[in-house]
Amino acid sequence: MPLTKVATIEEIPSGQAKKIRLGNKDVALFNINGAFYAIDNSCPHRGGPLSEGELEGLEVTCPWHGARFNVTTGAHLCPPANSNVIAYKVQVTGNDVMIET
Repeated sequence: MPLTKVATIEEIPSGQAKKIRLGNKDVALFNINGAFYAIDNSCPHRGGPLSEGELEGLEVTCPWHGARFNVTTGAHLCPPANSNVIAYKVQVTGNDVMIET
């Protein structure tokens, strides 16, 4: 799978997220203690921006209606969302954060 550079490690402090554009979709990129994870940015419930949600451990809460997702797998953890989001493989090379496309 090809890798696409989407950010540098300095752009996203630990415990924070950034919305990035990958092809024709928005992806939420998270830094959790120096490990990077990426999932679709749009909550399947009503399209809330997951990159703007509250991050706690490996879970992000949608800022619109409170659905929670595991940022490592994309699994939905509670309603109102009833489906998972896509999780992307992330690789850090030097200071570059890359996502498999």
